[in-house]
Amino acid sequence: MFFLERKEPVAMPNVLGNTSQPVHTYRWKAIYTCPERWPLEALLRHMDPKTHRITSNSPAEG
Repeated sequence: MFFLERKEPVAMPNVLGNTSQPVHTYRWKAIYTCPERWPLEALLRHMDPKTHRITSNSPAEG
């Protein structure tokens, strides 16, 4: 199974140093799934490759 993922910003609490300043990072969120890669590649052409990617949960495919 292939996934089209989008990078989303996340603010996590910082517990070190006795301050309440958040740590800004990102997570990848799956927005589309498909059993084949080529439909997702067609969608990815219209998106920013810095904020979108295609991944697979199968170790043989990539």
